[in-house]
Amino acid sequence: MNVNERLTAALGAFGDPVWFGEAMRETGGPMPERYYAFNYTTFGAAHRDNAPGYLRHLIQVHFFCPLNYDSVSRARQTRRALIKAGFTYPSTVNATDGCGRHTVLECEFIEEADDADA
Repeated sequence: MNVNERLTAALGAFGDPVWFGEAMRETGGPMPERYYAFNYTTFGAAHRDNAPGYLRHLIQVHFFCPLNYDSVSRARQTRRALIKAGFTYPSTVNATDGCGRHTVLECEFIEEADDADA
């Protein structure tokens, strides 16, 4: 299971839409009341013979919801789901603005690099 599939499975368990990057916004459809979006940066680690032994993903998970929604509880639940799915313990940033609640959870995931990554 790749990192996209792992994130989608962990976050999808809550029943809210989940997508990578700006995919939902690009459709031009109405935005759901609650949703997750994620993005990440990947780089090689533990290099040997000029090739990475592992891929390290620095992940941001964004949860958006209305101002009156209990985002603190959801952030706690999301953190548990990410840990259970094999991600590192996420840091949490409150990026709420006047339009709605925005919680950012940042974590990492390391996976073995395959021949295609070399």
